[in-house]
Amino acid sequence: MQRPHPLYLYYDIKKWLLLLLLPIFRAIFANHDTITVILSSIRDVAMATALIAYSAIKWNKAGYLLNNGLILKQGLIYQRRIRVLAKDAASIEIERNPLMWLSGGRRVRINTAGLKRRADATVYMPAKAAKIFSQHQTPGHIKRVYSRIIPVVILSASSSNAALGLLTLAPALKQAGQILGREVSGEVYGLINRIISLGLPPLFNTIANILVLGWCFAFLRTFTRTAGFTAEREGSRIHLVSGLLTTRNIYIDGTRITSLELRQTLFMRLFGLHTVTITAAGYGREKGARPVIVPAARPKELCKALDALLPEYPTCPATVHPPLKALAGYALPPLMFTLGSFFPLYTGGIWNMFAAVWFILGIWWMIVRLIGYQRAGFGVNEGAVTMRYSIGLALYEIHLPRESADCVRITQMPWQKRGGTCTVELRSFGEKRRHHRVRALPYNEAKRLVEMLAGIPRNEK
Repeated sequence: MQRPHPLYLYYDIKKWLLLLLLPIFRAIFANHDTITVILSSIRDVAMATALIAYSAIKWNKAGYLLNNGLILKQGLIYQRRIRVLAKDAASIEIERNPLMWLSGGRRVRINTAGLKRRADATVYMPAKAAKIFSQHQTPGHIKRVYSRIIPVVILSASSSNAALGLLTLAPALKQAGQILGREVSGEVYGLINRIISLGLPPLFNTIANILVLGWCFAFLRTFTRTAGFTAEREGSRIHLVSGLLTTRNIYIDGTRITSLELRQTLFMRLFGLHTVTITAAGYGREKGARPVIVPAARPKELCKALDALLPEYPTCPATVHPPLKALAGYALPPLMFTLGSFFPLYTGGIWNMFAAVWFILGIWWMIVRLIGYQRAGFGVNEGAVTMRYSIGLALYEIHLPRESADCVRITQMPWQKRGGTCTVELRSFGEKRRHHRVRALPYNEAKRLVEMLAGIPRNEK
């Protein structure tokens, strides 16, 4: 067996990095006498040496073998062998970041179909070996799809979330503060109290600046992960490449795709762009994995991309739509939310700005709900199931092979029974379970399609 790439040592030691650095930095910045600092440093160095030696022994005992797939040996005290045949690999992910590029190594994750929280096997190997392993499956005629830069920029701008960016950035800031011997949270709270003491206008200005910072960070994060996206169809598998700083090569078995989802925000709709994601057994298990096969494309480009990547994937039109009387149910929640923005106006002053933001969000939600009502629908034919609906501020269209729609139900609330409408709910299964709902559909027509989907003859109802 071949020994894993030395990157194995770095990522194994990385788990203990904070534990190794915090005592050392605290000893440096702490106000202790020289003898105490020396003794603490000796203790910390001894602990670091022991952890590094432990990782080195694990690396020396580990090994892998490429033989019609992968055979992986792991463990120190309790050793185990993992074998994944090439034909059983539902997805293969090959990751390359700047450190891996400099060292000539790659991180390879192999997943089979199954409900696990992590990859079946993760191995660090040289770039040449990773390339050879990714080519074990027999490729066919290659069809390639590119993503243009302008749609990717629009996608990054419309899908970037300020809160998400701040949440991503916060742990790094907290760890940095701990290493320096002080808690960042205390400093932040002190700053907020000082700002509040100055009055509400500086507070709102600071909040706005923080949200802009979070949005910028989320935008850069989304853009660097999506830029350079290409997709190839090689025989029965799909090859995805994306990322600027960290490049990911992902190989997915196209026969294991269980759902196809088109997503569109209102901002993307203004530019006529759609994002296409998939649900597939063995893909999307790892943290940060995004099952995107078309990041952003207009309808004409989208049809060409799907014809190239998934020519055999079944689709069907949505034939059952909400009646006109259901329009009020779609418009009522955002209408009530928007009317609530008038209450802060009675206080006057700075709260007028808060009310204005509230009002704009309500109108935005109202527009999305009205478009969602216009597009909403449910359809079933011999090979596929289609659902079109809206959630929050986004529009969705999902297509599933008929055999993948194994959990469909109809629910009726009391007011829906009086109106003769219902809600159709469907669950799609992959590595992550998704729920899809279309509301306010005509009950009789929706029931007929659900019975058709279940294979119930009309005379057995």
